[in-house]
Amino acid sequence: MKRRIALAAAAVAAAIALPLSSATAAEASTWRIAGYYTTAAECDRAGQAGAILWGPLYMCKYTGQQNGQDWYELWVH
Repeated sequence: MKRRIALAAAAVAAAIALPLSSATAAEASTWRIAGYYTTAAECDRAGQAGAILWGPLYMCKYTGQQNGQDWYELWVH
């Protein structure tokens, strides 16, 4: 019985850990969008506040206007 419980616990731990640790070097070096903001200052503040999550590399990219509102994308590394 103890063996079954230990095997089940190991299987669950492996099922959780495998997807979390499967990032390759190529995936780790790509840029991704972390949010959309209406001002460059707001985007910059969000980039600085989230640096603990994605590191110090981020950029705010102006994406244009939609319905008369400017939009900025927050890209993180």
